[in-house]
Amino acid sequence: MNYRILLVDDEPMIKLSLRKIITDTHPDFVIVGDAADGQEALEIADREKPHVIITDISMPVMNGLELLQAIHEKGWKPEIIILSGYGEFDYAREALRYGVADYILKPVRISAVKELMLGLYAKHRERMETSFAKGELMCRCLHAAGQLFDRIWLADEPGVNAASDELLTLIQGSDLPEEQKRGTLLDAASALRHQSEERGAAIVFELPWSDKLSELIPSFLAMLRQAVLQVRSSRNWGKQSVIQEAVQVIHARYADPEFKLEELLTRLNLSVTHFYNLFKQETGKSFITYLIEYRIEKAKELLSQSAGCKTYEIGEQVGYPDYPHFTKLFKKVVGVTPSEYRKLI
Repeated sequence: MNYRILLVDDEPMIKLSLRKIITDTHPDFVIVGDAADGQEALEIADREKPHVIITDISMPVMNGLELLQAIHEKGWKPEIIILSGYGEFDYAREALRYGVADYILKPVRISAVKELMLGLYAKHRERMETSFAKGELMCRCLHAAGQLFDRIWLADEPGVNAASDELLTLIQGSDLPEEQKRGTLLDAASALRHQSEERGAAIVFELPWSDKLSELIPSFLAMLRQAVLQVRSSRNWGKQSVIQEAVQVIHARYADPEFKLEELLTRLNLSVTHFYNLFKQETGKSFITYLIEYRIEKAKELLSQSAGCKTYEIGEQVGYPDYPHFTKLFKKVVGVTPSEYRKLI
């Protein structure tokens, strides 16, 4: 993990000395450029995106304070370290309002520079690791929220309970701080609301405000129970036993590529038009959409659980022996290819 550092000083020997100290301190420390004034530093920073800028205050063309102001106005967020002489404390104090990380006194002491840089790097690594953990958790939680919404959409209360347990276990079992766990649960509720809006459903996914995860979880579960009730009341759910049988058949036969609507209609003794109307009224989806989404959901489960299986083998296991067709459908439903999805999780 390269830690990118930009040196800014109009004294070449200072920069040369800092370069040697810093690159000898840690193999991840990389000097991405050195500038003689603030204007040159801005050009390099725009191109190289350094994590740290070490800058003198007194320089020609554009001094250190003007450089800090320009960085602040551009919205860049590098760590700033001020190089300060004993007679420049007033300037250093002024620089504090731009959020400088620390300062180095001239003449430069090797031990002070090493200690400062290692401390900044440790904090940077911690932020990166936390960010990665949060991103990984969010990806897994969004996947779980997708499964959860599908169970809600089908008014499958046991399925909703199982999916919500999985989601909450992911969040509570993470090493993230309490505040970020709470934020992740709120993001999951937003994902449910977004899916509801995408399908044109009037399901309410709103959580009352709480700054404690322990208080938010019961509200989240109550929201899910209410959502299932909303789905049931908006349809004739459960009143058409023939459609419940159709759903059970789909769940049992989805992996067979030869499974077709005609087989289902023969078994149920229904006409196409009557079946389509009943099925859409009961599930909110057409038969083909339901079958595709169920197959893709099963594929997602296999991709996350069966690391030894090739993606084409997973396609075959969910009823799609034609791999390009499987990939096309998977990307249409999920937004990424099966291989990309496996990398994400």
